[in-house]
Amino acid sequence: MDPVIEIVNRSNQRGGRMLSVVDLLAAGTLERTQAAWLLARILRCASFLVGARPGGAGKTAVMGALLTMLPAGERVRLATRGTGWESSQPGDCIVAYEIGRGHYEAYVWGERLVRMTALGQAGCRIVTNLHADTLDQAREQIVDQCGATERGLAAFDTFIPIRTRGRGYRMERVVGEIQWYDGQGWRAFDPGAHEPDPVQVAIGAFLDDCAAGGVRTIEAVRGAWLEALPAIVAARTRSA
Repeated sequence: MDPVIEIVNRSNQRGGRMLSVVDLLAAGTLERTQAAWLLARILRCASFLVGARPGGAGKTAVMGALLTMLPAGERVRLATRGTGWESSQPGDCIVAYEIGRGHYEAYVWGERLVRMTALGQAGCRIVTNLHADTLDQAREQIVDQCGATERGLAAFDTFIPIRTRGRGYRMERVVGEIQWYDGQGWRAFDPGAHEPDPVQVAIGAFLDDCAAGGVRTIEAVRGAWLEALPAIVAARTRSA
């Protein structure tokens, strides 16, 4: 099995199948412009941190859907015992299922989280989620409680908050104002004021094709994504 798909499916604690980016678009959790922008950042090796305070808000679903869109050949390691993640090299992707104190698989806290952020600063892609609605709440856990630095927080590159409304099966889950680090500070991504570049246009077309063709599962979306990537990446070259 593709190691990316294996790690995403392994995170499933609620039954059913894991959701794809196409599913999240259909559900209204992600906007098309958000999805295209996020996937373009992932192609540029960005890390990401998904946040929401309530349980069941869809943090793992969003994280897994985005992980499914990693490029081919990127080594992915789960931040758990026996995987050797602590010695990851630049270009590797390290995945923790959550920032938290619980003794669950691939949870990171304290020294383990500090080590993860240090690897992010050294050139690894780092991906996880946590119970936080805002970047300040994430900072409280990552910097103040666990002892990572501001640079360690910035190593996550992209903070993706999920807003919720309702309860149980009636809960609506929507990605809110995404924050990203530009090397100087954190900035908000505004889909309404954003002009997509050629790569994002190509990604948007890819997502439309998947939706129209009924390509929905993470396995099918990843397969189609890897097949389409050469043409998507070429859009960047043509625009240069």
